[in-house]
Amino acid sequence: MLPWRYTSYLQATRHPWPNFLFLLPLVAIYEMGVVLLGDSRGSGIRNGADWWLRDFLQQQGVTFIWFVPLALLFYFGFQSFLQWWSRPFECAETIGGILLEGGIFGVSLWFFSQAWGNSGVFSVDTRALPNWITLLGAGIYEETIFRLLAFQGLLLLFPRKGIAPVGFGVVASAIFFASAHHLGASGESWVTEVFVFRLLAGIFLGLIYYYRGFAIAIGSHVIYDLIVAG
Repeated sequence: MLPWRYTSYLQATRHPWPNFLFLLPLVAIYEMGVVLLGDSRGSGIRNGADWWLRDFLQQQGVTFIWFVPLALLFYFGFQSFLQWWSRPFECAETIGGILLEGGIFGVSLWFFSQAWGNSGVFSVDTRALPNWITLLGAGIYEETIFRLLAFQGLLLLFPRKGIAPVGFGVVASAIFFASAHHLGASGESWVTEVFVFRLLAGIFLGLIYYYRGFAIAIGSHVIYDLIVAG
């Protein structure tokens, strides 16, 4: 049973401790895969969002190669320390639920993409192990940028309670998420249907992040990407 301070599993998935335990092996697998399967910088394997974070930090003078994954894990580890008294005791059951919810939401997003007309489909050969690693990185670091940093940052800027700031944060971060795929020299050509699909997908993932937690948003994103690319 969950400790008395939790009324349901729905609250447990949003606690930082299960999120840290869920995130730790995913980050380790991704970073180890990049090192073992790529060159010294992980060229061709690192996800684009990962590159954006690293390039931005390098422009600020941060060149330590492990800064991004360690900072992400430290954030959830430190939040877990601050809220240690309220951690859910049944972490195995909670993480199992996170995996199940991620699968349900990921499959639901895939069904929506099919109804949309496959506008969200991209071509990746998942028979090649490096491509699996890249897709794993997409789930981790795109959710980090667009949900944990952008959406959560907007909530901190507009801390009033109510549906308005949440709605603004969800939509604004989703616009950022959809637009980012078309920016820069390596950005995709503009296709309105693809942009709108990614906007709606970003809203969906933002709502998952806010109401169900960061780990479930990552799980949903990764599973959707793997289904679409498979």
